[in-house]
Amino acid sequence: MTEDVVADFDPLDDEFARDPHKVWARLRETCPVARGARWGFWALTRYDDIVSASSRPGTFTSAQGIVVPANPVSGRRAPLHFDPPEHARYRRPLNAMLRDERIAEREPRIRELAVEHVQRFVDRRGGELMFEAASPYVGLVFAEFLNVPRELAERIGAMGERFETAQAHFDPAAAEAENQALYAVCREIVAERKVAPHDPELDAASALLATRVDGEPLDDELVAGSLRQLLIAAHVAPTALIGSAVLHLARDPALQATLREQPARLVAVVEELLRLYAPNQGFARTATHDVEIRGRTIRAGERVALVLPAANRDPELFAEPESFRPDRDPNPHLAFGHGPHKCPGATAGRLEVRLFLEELLARTESFEVAADPTMLGWPVFGPELLPLSCAPRAPR
Repeated sequence: MTEDVVADFDPLDDEFARDPHKVWARLRETCPVARGARWGFWALTRYDDIVSASSRPGTFTSAQGIVVPANPVSGRRAPLHFDPPEHARYRRPLNAMLRDERIAEREPRIRELAVEHVQRFVDRRGGELMFEAASPYVGLVFAEFLNVPRELAERIGAMGERFETAQAHFDPAAAEAENQALYAVCREIVAERKVAPHDPELDAASALLATRVDGEPLDDELVAGSLRQLLIAAHVAPTALIGSAVLHLARDPALQATLREQPARLVAVVEELLRLYAPNQGFARTATHDVEIRGRTIRAGERVALVLPAANRDPELFAEPESFRPDRDPNPHLAFGHGPHKCPGATAGRLEVRLFLEELLARTESFEVAADPTMLGWPVFGPELLPLSCAPRAPR
């Protein structure tokens, strides 16, 4: 950090860990373009500023990484580390695989996975939700897009969990070991799909291998790196959101009862939970030149966090922004980002969260927090550990 810039907040201090939303509320009001005390980055906390930055890849590039702090074990991977127009070339095949009608076709299988993990958890009358149910469920959902055997899918999920834990606890050596293990598996999948390709609208590796840029196929290592990126991106955020959603419901028995009687209301409830508990705090860009926002100068080469949870509680966009209002309409939250890099898996993410909640509500009379949750720190928001007790629903 340059000596003439004073930090406005510390993403690793105790106040932030206890309640980052309280910090974001203060910064939105007093210092909407805030300087972090670590890693020399800026944080945008206002909705309009984040939308603007997300829409200007020429000024705020993704090519130098997309997280704060910079991932010490990350190489450049498509599509997230490319700006338009290159970005669209890499993303197009994934868009086809993730379009609404394709996701709808997968709903029965995703529900089967939700039933499997929720029922096992409820039969034990609860436990630690994140590692016993939410994380393995999300891992197997994404494995459906890889078309790999169950044993390999579970092994990939375990490696992903270990990688994410190492990242969350700033252990780069452990993260690098799991990163290399994930890369090795992804290279094996790419090699297999080159020999026996699947339908590119049903298989992530085949979709990337079928991609042509200026008439040429993608390099095998780029395809493996893209799969490695997708494995983590498709796991971290949905797992954290499921944890936050279940935690919210566990603290609101009346809402649980309402949703058991009126499960159709879950669609709107999930949107409001996405707004309140967007999991990505440190999603980032890098300034390509000096730029001024709200009187503060961001220098070329400095990283800028687009703090989506802060945008989602901006009172300029949302009435009673700290309140849970499932009837909120419209609800233009940014939980999936904005602009060319808006998450292509938004439909799949909404579905896997909703089905998990549906099955948990349907299979319980009630559930409640059994002990204080352990929350993840920057750059993710959500429970790391969530002890839960469940009362199974009596046969009807």
